[in-house]
Amino acid sequence: MFLYKWWANHRGTKASVALACLLASSMSFADTFASGRDLIEKMSTAMQGLNYAGTFVYAHDGDVETMRIHHSNAGGIERERLFSLNGEAREIIRNAENVVCIWPGTKTVSVSKSAPRTPFPEFDANQLAELAKLYEFTRSGMDRVAGRRAEVVDIKPLDDYRYGYRLWIDAETFLMLRSVMSNNHQRIIEQVMFTEVEYVDQIPLDTFRTSVEGERQEWVVDLDKPLPQPTPDSDIPTITLTKIPAGFTLLSDKILVLPEDSVVRRVMYTDGLASLSVYVAESVAEAKDVLLGLTGMGAVHAYGVMQKDWHVTVVGEVPNATVRMVGDSLSLAAK
Repeated sequence: MFLYKWWANHRGTKASVALACLLASSMSFADTFASGRDLIEKMSTAMQGLNYAGTFVYAHDGDVETMRIHHSNAGGIERERLFSLNGEAREIIRNAENVVCIWPGTKTVSVSKSAPRTPFPEFDANQLAELAKLYEFTRSGMDRVAGRRAEVVDIKPLDDYRYGYRLWIDAETFLMLRSVMSNNHQRIIEQVMFTEVEYVDQIPLDTFRTSVEGERQEWVVDLDKPLPQPTPDSDIPTITLTKIPAGFTLLSDKILVLPEDSVVRRVMYTDGLASLSVYVAESVAEAKDVLLGLTGMGAVHAYGVMQKDWHVTVVGEVPNATVRMVGDSLSLAAK
């Protein structure tokens, strides 16, 4: 259970937003593209390319957050700053090198090289051909979001092992103005929507500089740090999957150090849109918060199992059937 809580906190309440976008086109939006997939491809190719400032609402887990965002791409360097307008005060600043999360209430600052999970879906332009084998992309007409004309695109999974999306894409700039994630029963799991957005030529660099006084803050270093070399005592077994939903491929396999110096193996898989992680850690007999079975938090589900002296946790922004399939099909082999 500790691994699930750590993962969920790492991706949830401190979420940042990285949005797909494109410079304005003078051509007719309807005449330019022939399919929903073409729209997504154009959007993903231009990822991180636009300068804008706006306010959006993020509805998830029964809560509604309102956040302000400034996004810039100057000289090929992307920068982003988010801060909350309701609830717990917090701020996130992201650039090409790291992510800085600031909590003024607790005077805490954390620095990480891993970007928090974004509420907007992210696409890999190089994998769209493969995604077309897993999802159906459909143009679904025009609408208005934040006072701007938007093309609506539905992304429907072809099985029950991943979520579906409805996207509203700015008809002039291709910025993603709204996104709704739903399960296979068409129940909305979470959504994010701009209430206002402004496109600008440039954003001053001072906008992306931290304003905290370091000596008055508690600084937390990156918690996702790889071990230089696993020791014999922490030689965690490798993972083999005999069953995984179509399209999911290995993304990374690392030995990590988590809080309290816990050593785990993390193996990540992705289909180009959805992703999941498998954590393997040595079992601690006196541990009281070990996850066994299924649990969930909004779009995220986790499944915990024991294999001899090892505790395995499968976590992902996928339906519970997906994490259960992976958890029940994996085997461990000593290195």
